[in-house]
Amino acid sequence: MKTMTCNQLGGKCDVSITAATADEMMAKGMAHLGEAHPEMAADIKKMPEDDPIMKAWYAKFLADFAAAPEVA
Repeated sequence: MKTMTCNQLGGKCDVSITAATADEMMAKGMAHLGEAHPEMAADIKKMPEDDPIMKAWYAKFLADFAAAPEVA
């Protein structure tokens, strides 16, 4: 399991999100955005996956997730 904050995922707050995989972290992060920051979630959902900004975010996210320490 790894823990990242909303801010580390590109969000606006320091809520901690814990997940076992990068896919799970992304899903939980989007769920949090939808609840806590709906305007930001709506903007992200509008962006095409092949948008250069999304590609850069995804590459950074994968690197940050890989570097995050394991938690019990």
